[in-house]
Amino acid sequence: MSRTNRSGTMARRRAAAVVVLAALVGAASDGLAQGAGDGPSVHPGDAKMYIGTYRNIAVIDEATSTIEDEIELTSGMPRSMVLSANRDRFYVLNTMYETIEVVDIARREVVDQFTLSEGNRKVRISSYVVDPLERYAILLAKTYDRQPDRFEVSRPLLLRYDLQSRTVTDTIPWPEEEPRERAQLVFSPDGDLLYFFSDEILVFETEGFTQVDSWDYEDALGDRVGEFDFGFPDQAYEEPGYYTGLFRISDPSQNRQLMGVARVNLAERDVEFSILGPSESVSFALAPGSRKAYGLHSEVGNYEFWTIDLEQMRVESRQPFPGRPRMSLMPSSSGDVLYIYNAGNTIDLYEASTYRYLQTIDLNVDSSTPLFVLPAPDDGPSNDDPAE
Repeated sequence: MSRTNRSGTMARRRAAAVVVLAALVGAASDGLAQGAGDGPSVHPGDAKMYIGTYRNIAVIDEATSTIEDEIELTSGMPRSMVLSANRDRFYVLNTMYETIEVVDIARREVVDQFTLSEGNRKVRISSYVVDPLERYAILLAKTYDRQPDRFEVSRPLLLRYDLQSRTVTDTIPWPEEEPRERAQLVFSPDGDLLYFFSDEILVFETEGFTQVDSWDYEDALGDRVGEFDFGFPDQAYEEPGYYTGLFRISDPSQNRQLMGVARVNLAERDVEFSILGPSESVSFALAPGSRKAYGLHSEVGNYEFWTIDLEQMRVESRQPFPGRPRMSLMPSSSGDVLYIYNAGNTIDLYEASTYRYLQTIDLNVDSSTPLFVLPAPDDGPSNDDPAE
């Protein structure tokens, strides 16, 4: 065979190999796509999703799982976001813990901001709660005064900041005169009471912030069950004034830890609870309608989805999945999709009933706050009328 014929034969073989390889790659890609989308379509809901990223709050259309807008912040990366009681504003603290920006959700813009830092004094805010009527905020903060050779740091302070006059109007005395580095504070839905969570719950009226009551809730389950270890978690789909989550107790007769689900009416001091079984490390997120809750078991090499049936009070199912070291879970507004996010730039979507992977939303930058799923504002931008 001539050199020319041999060269032509080799060229044809290489071309055929390329075609075969392309077909194999295409088939593999199709297989991956089908694996992600096998089964009937699942509708996550028609809400809007909000999550803090680098210098912005990403706005995601839930129905299409696409980023449709960004709310630009002026003070830097957001560290925490507090939703107002009427769900029309975010109060956003930056990563320097000095500035809080007020975001109008419908208008998708910053409408106010404040800081207590001035000159050689920096005031860093570690946590905060906003009055349900948005008259003022309670700030847990410290002052850092710069001296020629050092910084003088104050003890933790509870400050009442008036949102209208933009001034600190009161320094609230610490309960039992014991300053704390951390404090869980909760307003009653009408704003008349402030609950201070400690070894017991201390109740303050909100005119002069004097204590009017207390509740030693550790004994709320009765003598036969044991101490009530409960964190009063804030659930996105729970009614105002109610708290639903996991609790853990000791079973001295069997020398083991048990866990259960409790729902607490804080105003009435009413606790409904049921034991699920032996205690395990798992998170808890209430789904819309309060008939189910979902959780994540996070252990390196052993990540699991959990479904808890709240009507039958039992673990309905649990299944391993390829998770990641740091995860948070939020059910969609329809309750049919689970959002997995945190410690990265993606939100993974899974079908709630089967744990089937659906798709991934790429935020392009790392997230820095919890994910909020809220009804679309009536007067806000829509897909048909995008924000300018």
